Amino acid sequence: MQIKVPYGRENQYCNVPESVQCMYGTLRQVEPELDPSLQIRFALKDLIGDIKQDKLVKARKIAIAVSDITRPVPSRLILEELVLWLNHLGITEDRIIVLVGGGLHRPATPKDLKYILGENILDRIKNVVLHDAEDEGMSVFLGTSAQGTPVYVNKYFVQADYRIVTGMIDAHQFMGFTAGVKGAVIGLGGRPTITGNHARLFSPGAELGRLEDNPARLDLEDIGKIIGIDMIVNVVLNDKKQVVKAVAGHPLEAYRQGVEFAKGVFGVPMTPAEIVIASPGGYPKDINVYQAQKALTPASQIVKEGGTIILVAQCIEGTGEKRFEQEMSLYKTPGEVMESFVSKEFVIGPHKAYLWSRTLVKARTIIVSDQISSALAKTLMIEVTSSLQEALDLALPDYTSPKVAVLAYASSMIPIINTPL
Repeated sequence: MQIKVPYGRENQYCNVPESVQCMYGTLRQVEPELDPSLQIRFALKDLIGDIKQDKLVKARKIAIAVSDITRPVPSRLILEELVLWLNHLGITEDRIIVLVGGGLHRPATPKDLKYILGENILDRIKNVVLHDAEDEGMSVFLGTSAQGTPVYVNKYFVQADYRIVTGMIDAHQFMGFTAGVKGAVIGLGGRPTITGNHARLFSPGAELGRLEDNPARLDLEDIGKIIGIDMIVNVVLNDKKQVVKAVAGHPLEAYRQGVEFAKGVFGVPMTPAEIVIASPGGYPKDINVYQAQKALTPASQIVKEGGTIILVAQCIEGTGEKRFEQEMSLYKTPGEVMESFVSKEFVIGPHKAYLWSRTLVKARTIIVSDQISSALAKTLMIEVTSSLQEALDLALPDYTSPKVAVLAYASSMIPIINTPL
């Protein structure tokens, strides 16, 4: 049997012996009912909840938050339809400001902008801001959330009279799901806000695929109210990165409807396996180790104790976060990383070392990448191969009659574990 999983902009392949039981964790196959632009257009016509349209029409400045290059959000399509919709309400392009947020990722480059927004939007919208969470002069303080998180957000977003957030609803390893107000709270947040919110990952209920009673998500939405987010436009993508659902309207009501649809796409029944082959889903989800790590959360839920995870991720930007890499270099074992982290003050960047290491204490981990050196792999406490076949050949001899689980789009998966009797 031949296995194919996404890798960067291409794929990796391997052959599995007939004697090995292989199972696929496949997202529900949903085909688009309409062209993506039409889906977004209809969502804007069929708004969910109250968006304070009178406030929008009177607004002198409308701010729109979009995601950075690490997310496969069709921002160009969303913006083209959103700007057209605003035009129909009498709002011209000179009243619109677009803010590209990326949280604590590197700020977007001019090349990124062409990819994210497209030349048409760049020609029409002259007021584009690249958010930098490390630039204290770019953020303003708005108070503190109910859970004690200091609220710092991009000043240009706050200064606008009406605030719209766009994004893609996907599974998230501790916020339950991405999108909603997250594109502004985290995407346009200052370091203290992102740090304070992400520290909730240790709290009970901060889990993959969970919104209800999730402290990280509840904190996020409280901050969204403090900021004053008026409207969202979110999409759900299938495994081909096609838009299969679009919602627009009230920041919470529209988002909840989008999430209910997403649950039906991303929830995948699985049984435990000795070997799990997991791809984040290709570019841009495997742009670096920092992003690719998200595929390990569902993989670690499926792999048996003492099993092997093969992470297929090209990582053309290396680790993507020097503080993560530096934190890993301080210790000799994943257990030491975890023990040390819970005793320290929470810091973004090094927090990824904790998330990374909690998988390593459960399973042997091999990364398939032609961009990760053996020295870096040693720092990350994993093995590295340049091909999926080589990685599988390393793993198979450790087991007598293993089951192999293949997760081609692991970063979007919410495993529903069925344990055999």
